Amino acid sequence: MRVPAISFKLSAVSLIAVCSLLLSCGKKTPPTLKAYEKLSAPSAVTAIHREERIILSWGFSGKKENFKEFHVLRSEDEGFRKIAVIGKDTTTHTDINFKAGVTYKYKVVAGNLKGVLSDDSNILKINPQPVPPAPKNVLFKIGNDALLISWEGSGENVLYNVYRTSEKGKYGMNPINKEPLTAARYSDSLETNAPVYYTVRSLLNKEFRDEGPASGEITVDPSIFIPAKPAGFQTVVADDKVVISWNENLETWVTKYRVYDKVNEKEGFKLVNESVTPAFMLREKTGAKHMFRVTAVGPVNESEPSETLEVDF
Repeated sequence: MRVPAISFKLSAVSLIAVCSLLLSCGKKTPPTLKAYEKLSAPSAVTAIHREERIILSWGFSGKKENFKEFHVLRSEDEGFRKIAVIGKDTTTHTDINFKAGVTYKYKVVAGNLKGVLSDDSNILKINPQPVPPAPKNVLFKIGNDALLISWEGSGENVLYNVYRTSEKGKYGMNPINKEPLTAARYSDSLETNAPVYYTVRSLLNKEFRDEGPASGEITVDPSIFIPAKPAGFQTVVADDKVVISWNENLETWVTKYRVYDKVNEKEGFKLVNESVTPAFMLREKTGAKHMFRVTAVGPVNESEPSETLEVDF
């Protein structure tokens, strides 16, 4: 007796069901070639030599898909060796194992999840030199419209960078001066809302920044801004009013003026007016002698009182 052959035909729906079953049993789809594609190379590797550190930084504009890490490589002769592996969210590295006067080359490559490395970044060549000492005796002076900072020079062929922060003791890598300073002084805008802190560093006049330790920190607090006392008073008396004016203070950070009046010794001087302009008008005629004093008000404190001005009104 002949047994008929049994044939199986799978519909498209059945085929999908079988595939789903295989996946549910732990089967994985094979990786795509995308997972092995090279990432873009890091770019613009730069370095700063500050004290006992060489601080490297670089850019990366490659796709974040399959991206895992950066490899930092250094050469002291012909061959490069890896000195650090950096997580994908960091584009800086600090090298502390170097000697002044020795030439080093650095480059950075990017690695993906499959261990495939990108092409090399640009190769950076740097020869760190012994750094100059910290500037001494950093001083400041409050000007009419600027803060004037000065310090003792650190020697010949030495330049300077000034650093500013609103958070005491915490400074970034970028100075506030656009180019290194040749003179031991700097003029900055005045901050009148909160204290500001400064340090100064010396550096060598080279392509790469060989920067020494920071100077002592100075604190510029608006509470110490004391204006000059007002002067140059003029009085104009009319039938029903008196207008008193004075020279506007040169300090651009003066916020207003306060006018004090004394009509008798017992009560003394009393605050009778505040004005943002250097003028005051007295409208109430009392037939008594008024003695006026005016102060200029800074961000926090006011000046010494002006000379006393006597007015009969």
